[in-house]
Amino acid sequence: MKRTIHHFHWRKIRGFLRANDGVSAVEFALIAPVMMLFYFGSIEVSFMMTLDRKVTSASATLGDLTARAASVNNAELNDIFEATRMVFEPYPIADARMRISSLKEDNGAVKVAWSDGRNLTPYPAGQAITIPPDLISKNGTLIYAEIEYDYESFLGYFFTEKKTLTDEFYLRPRRVNEIERRRN
Repeated sequence: MKRTIHHFHWRKIRGFLRANDGVSAVEFALIAPVMMLFYFGSIEVSFMMTLDRKVTSASATLGDLTARAASVNNAELNDIFEATRMVFEPYPIADARMRISSLKEDNGAVKVAWSDGRNLTPYPAGQAITIPPDLISKNGTLIYAEIEYDYESFLGYFFTEKKTLTDEFYLRPRRVNEIERRRN
């Protein structure tokens, strides 16, 4: 009798170990949360990368449109900032911080000739600026465009804090040696 009961228990245990019913459901339950995390994480990263490319493109546009002018006044700068805003579409640029500056080499130092900004304080004229080496020739000028944008997660789970996306662009004036800033 003991042998039959003992034999009966081993048969049940072996049958349990051989059973495959529900294995797929258990595997799916274990893997699904990880797969969802990867899926939504990749969506979030693609949103941020797209916006980072927009920041880069907008800073290039801001600098390029300014570098094409011989001189700029308030209305022309407003148009340049508006054109830069349009590059940012469909993302909201109201919170973006933009600054455009004309830099001039002066006896080995690079100084601000003029600066204008939207949501970013312009540099005062004459302020020394550090730029990468060999960008500006002796007595030469550069247009320096900067954009900063705080990225907030659309989903809110993967990036819980704001990430500041920034870019800067340096261009030589196209038509003149130095772009004049008119204040009218």
